[in-house]
Amino acid sequence: MTDLGMASERVGEPPFEVSGEALLAQRPVRLDSSDSTNSESTLYSSDNTWNLPGPEELREELLKRYGETETAHAWAHSAELVKTHNDELVSRWQAEMDTLLVYAGLFSAVLTAFNVQSYPLLQPAPTDPTLAVLQRISTQLTSFSVNAAFVNSTQPALSPDEVEPPFRAPTSAVWINTLWFSSLVCSLASASVALMVKQWLHELNVGVSGTSRESARIRQYRVNSMRRWQVGGIVIIIPILLQLALVLFLVGLVILLWTLHGTVAAVVSGLVGTLFVFLGVTTFLPVLRVDCCYRSPQAIGIFMALQGVRSNIRQFFVGLASGAWNLTKHWRRSGGAPGQLADLAWRAYVALCVARKELPSWHGREKLDVAETTSALERDLAAMAYTTTFDAECLAHTRLLLADLPWQQAMACYDQIFAARASVWGERTSAVRDRFPGHTYDMLQVMLAVPREQRSQAWQEGATSLLGRIPPHREEMFEKVGVRLLCMLAMDNSPPADVAFVQIVMHMRKQAALQDEAVSGELRSVVLMAEWRARNPGGSDSSTTLRHYLQSVELIIHCVLRQNVPGISPEDRASLRSRTKNTLASFRDFLRTPLWRESSLYICLGLSNMVPLLVELVQQDRELVTDELVEVLDSVWSAVQDSELGGASGDRLRKLHAYVEWTGEVLEALKATMSGRPVNAARKVAFDISELRPSRSGTRRSSARGVSRSRSLSLKMRLSSPI
Repeated sequence: MTDLGMASERVGEPPFEVSGEALLAQRPVRLDSSDSTNSESTLYSSDNTWNLPGPEELREELLKRYGETETAHAWAHSAELVKTHNDELVSRWQAEMDTLLVYAGLFSAVLTAFNVQSYPLLQPAPTDPTLAVLQRISTQLTSFSVNAAFVNSTQPALSPDEVEPPFRAPTSAVWINTLWFSSLVCSLASASVALMVKQWLHELNVGVSGTSRESARIRQYRVNSMRRWQVGGIVIIIPILLQLALVLFLVGLVILLWTLHGTVAAVVSGLVGTLFVFLGVTTFLPVLRVDCCYRSPQAIGIFMALQGVRSNIRQFFVGLASGAWNLTKHWRRSGGAPGQLADLAWRAYVALCVARKELPSWHGREKLDVAETTSALERDLAAMAYTTTFDAECLAHTRLLLADLPWQQAMACYDQIFAARASVWGERTSAVRDRFPGHTYDMLQVMLAVPREQRSQAWQEGATSLLGRIPPHREEMFEKVGVRLLCMLAMDNSPPADVAFVQIVMHMRKQAALQDEAVSGELRSVVLMAEWRARNPGGSDSSTTLRHYLQSVELIIHCVLRQNVPGISPEDRASLRSRTKNTLASFRDFLRTPLWRESSLYICLGLSNMVPLLVELVQQDRELVTDELVEVLDSVWSAVQDSELGGASGDRLRKLHAYVEWTGEVLEALKATMSGRPVNAARKVAFDISELRPSRSGTRRSSARGVSRSRSLSLKMRLSSPI
């Protein structure tokens, strides 16, 4: 006997067997016998803290958790949603019924005109009296027999059936009238059903208004009744009847024309066939493609029919495989052909059961497709909200949406918006109009949020296109946001990183030429990026690697020259000076190696940009530039002068001579400044090293015009006062 049975005996109840049904049927019993049997305690007793709460306690807990105000608001909100859905559904059906009634009326009138002319083809022609007399005379004349000697009428007269055979309607007339009258019935039936549906819909909202609890109950009762009695299915049938009526009428018309004239019939048959093909394609496409918008009641009907057929076929094959497995499962352990057959039946049964998924409904297919393309749909939504209105406020909201989308969809949304703006204002104007640079920087930040290992070729192309759309570097937003983002992008060895690096270099040179003040955050970003690029210059060849390294050192010198501008804290100034010392020491050690000799021309070009900055740095902070660095620079310049000028000739010699001569002049000014001697005003040119990169033909792309243009953009230094 179980413990529960013993407990039953102790409280005076007969023992019972423990089972699920018995446990459900019995009342909760006490688990001890210490108390009197007259006390009726249950497992829900509140005296024991280990007991679970009872129904009343749970109810009270729910009432405390959700107050009456929140509950009433929830009911009102639900009632409002149901009311809105019901009103929209009824309004849509009412409008659809009105349209169908107008179409059915016009179509029935046209059909009636054709039927009036066609139904006489099913009757014999009316008998004319004159025609009847002539037929009688013809009958009598036919009865005479004419011989050579006499004429008599002994031959019996022809019977009326022989004179006039019984009327039989032509087959074409039968088909024409059958099709046209059937079409008329379908048209009138659709109009009649549509009229009744309008009456049903009118009664659906009678006596129901507001969102009170009582009105909500009545409305829900009627909505449930409408669903239970398939009013939506009847609404779907009405346009199908009209389409069927049109098909029947056109088929009958084609048959009639073929009995009258072949050419006319052929032309009309072609037009009708084209219409039928269009109707068929637009009807079946939504069944086959979820994203097709040619949805119609007839397409829904075909889809439901195909779903039923597919479900039945699938059920049939599953049953067939199950039966085959039941017949052969006892052979599975045996070898040979029976065992293989049993194994094949088992595999087929398992495969069919696994593939036996529930088929989605008409609207379920759409929801599944929407769930799979959520990001793309949100991208199009964000882009269309602006491209259809060109509203500045909507453009401001788009920045928030770009940050919420995946980078692929955000980039596509940005491209759509930019293309729409470019089609109106052009690319240059659209890049800066309506504070659009903020979108460009936000998009660049979204791209930079992608981990490095996930930056594919598409990411590089998108980042490169963004760099081409960054507004002019004189914009205030570029100083606050753009420099930091470009520095973050430049800390990589990839094509967009190289483009960002060059833009930072050009920005710092222009800033120096215009004598603009930099901010502390901008300087920190540029220094960190330049140090990274100095350690990882990258480049596909030695010339590019050397150019990137020299430009990195140049950027650090540009930054330290701005250490005294307002906004730079003493801590940042000390860190900047320390980093500059380390960078210049590493640069000095590099120049002592033979690595630069492979691209000595780029050393010359790099020095033409860097040495004037060193002259200015000596004036500002003598401790940062050492005598050893100046000596190494002088030896490098001498080596470049001997190697490059000795091997060049013609136009190349003239161009190189301009660079070497200028570098020598500024280097002399640097040495004079280091020694404390007064120096006359000197010129400084910021040569762009990329102008002398080898072209595809193996020649240099620099020219005297390029050198002159670089000089016009240079900073004019004043070195006349001694240190």
